[in-house]
Amino acid sequence: MDKIQGTFVTDITNKDELNEIEKIKNMLNPNEKVLLVARQSRFLPGGSALTPNVVIATDRRIIIRDPYDLGFRSEIVDIPYDVITSVKLMKGVLTSTILFKAPALVNKSKLGLLDEDISGEDDQDGAIQALPKGDAEDLLEIIRRGIQGYNKTNEPMVQVASMSIADEINKLSKLKDQGIITATEFEEMKNRLIKNL
Repeated sequence: MDKIQGTFVTDITNKDELNEIEKIKNMLNPNEKVLLVARQSRFLPGGSALTPNVVIATDRRIIIRDPYDLGFRSEIVDIPYDVITSVKLMKGVLTSTILFKAPALVNKSKLGLLDEDISGEDDQDGAIQALPKGDAEDLLEIIRRGIQGYNKTNEPMVQVASMSIADEINKLSKLKDQGIITATEFEEMKNRLIKNL
């Protein structure tokens, strides 16, 4: 059952996590439910000793708050699930990394700040590093459900890997129609998908 905490919707009861949600509550849409709050490791590879990033997953998107200047300022990136085309989890010994593909990352300025903490090997790759293992597994499931629109139905989740090329091209077409990618970028990505059949 959804609980309204302050001016946002969540089932989370941990005070530190509620405090983190409070910092981004003005970004949340009406009835957008916060499902998970995860903090990157302070000391492990990919983490930050003084100001670890905070990853907030809602039923609509991922919000990454990247504090700096000893936490007095922060950059915020939000990544809607409908721009993510695939996601996977890489488990490390102590922490895990979420890797995802998002064609909208081709034009990084569309999503705001994307630095080494969440950028991947090419312009479409993203990585959220140094997450506690349990939180990373939960985040993977939330992203998969978001990609599939699971939060609107009670049907079993379809694995991301089983998405057809037609589904991915359809997503790219929507991104082009929304102005997130150009017609040229759409054609390049579509051709790349077809080549990889």
